[in-house]
Amino acid sequence: MSKQTDDFFKSIVSHSKEYGFVFQSSEIYDGLSAVYDYGQLGSELKNNLKTYWWKSMVQLHENIVGIDAAIFMHPTTWKASGHVDGFNDPMIDNKDSKKRYRADQLIEDKIARYEADGKTDKAAALLEALNVALNADDLAGLKLLLKITISFVLFLELKTGLMYVSST
Repeated sequence: MSKQTDDFFKSIVSHSKEYGFVFQSSEIYDGLSAVYDYGQLGSELKNNLKTYWWKSMVQLHENIVGIDAAIFMHPTTWKASGHVDGFNDPMIDNKDSKKRYRADQLIEDKIARYEADGKTDKAAALLEALNVALNADDLAGLKLLLKITISFVLFLELKTGLMYVSST
């Protein structure tokens, strides 16, 4: 994070504490690092956002119903819903900028650049290769696609712990 961004974030947190949006959790007992409780205004803001989201995502659609289920569920429930097998998002860490990216989004950005430049054949071929790699959970194929699409040297780390350098 740059110094300017860091200073901006600190001023937002300071303002939020001062006006009762958040308080450091267990503050009277020396607090917990990076854990906050909602204050009086923060609770109102959170509830307003939740209400707006609920109305726009659930109540305005005839084919959607809302439920409020527990997060702690039997493991078979998580597997049946696709949360165990279906969520495999390889992540890329840029060690220089300290930013994290989803691998598929980097490739999708490259596809969009190809399309904007009128290189529709390249875009279609790359999209097909991305879909094949993602559907097969082929991390090696995804790694190869990243090497093809990233145009500057980055030290990358897949979430699986594989380290490599990509330069094209």
